[in-house]
Amino acid sequence: MTARLKLLTVSALLVVSACVSVGTQAITDAGVVSQIEVGKSTRAEVAALLGFPLATSHSDQGEETWHYTWITTYPTPAAFAPVAKAALPSLSEATRAFAVTFNQGGTVKSLGSHQPPLDPGPSG
Repeated sequence: MTARLKLLTVSALLVVSACVSVGTQAITDAGVVSQIEVGKSTRAEVAALLGFPLATSHSDQGEETWHYTWITTYPTPAAFAPVAKAALPSLSEATRAFAVTFNQGGTVKSLGSHQPPLDPGPSG
């Protein structure tokens, strides 16, 4: 295989193997998240930093929690081996979750984040 053909093959694989991400990427930026201050930041300020959430929940105490998620799906090495692809998962995903809880007055009461371990895919 010539060097030019190898380069073309590697380039094509890189294009095909691109990651796909959905959600609120700002929750992965510590500089953005650190601007949200418990006891001080308001709903409007959080919305300006992170946008509005796709999900909210409400407590019996009148608190509202905004839930944000960032999901990245990417191919595993099995995605590039046709024989292995039939038996092994070809995609994996990384998920981050971030929650902002507001008190009845509309200021931030608490922050929470969760980054589960990488999804290894189904086991055989």
